[in-house]
Amino acid sequence: MTENIAIHWFRQDLRLSDNPALYKAARHGKVLPLFILDDGNAGDYTMGSASRWWLHHSLKSLNNSLGGNLSVYHGNPIDILDEILTRFDINAIYWNRCYEPWRIDRDAKRSKII
Repeated sequence: MTENIAIHWFRQDLRLSDNPALYKAARHGKVLPLFILDDGNAGDYTMGSASRWWLHHSLKSLNNSLGGNLSVYHGNPIDILDEILTRFDINAIYWNRCYEPWRIDRDAKRSKII
């Protein structure tokens, strides 16, 4: 029997409560929570050191809240998601919308691939 696995891609909203995408993902049998640091597509908007410090500690806290089940990647989300899709029987991918133009462009490209 195939598991009903959904990915929840944490992006800017590293919260467990009141998270619509996480709620939808949880309706599947199993959730694979992940975070992808995307410096390549960010271009001139790559995070500075203070933001990276905050992100590190926020991801550490989120991982603790998830019982150590958060997978963290660094690279192009399209490539990373494609690789995950080859390893697992994923039924759905959920994320909350971001509003920065570079993220919208990246998401539009990814939606055509996935």
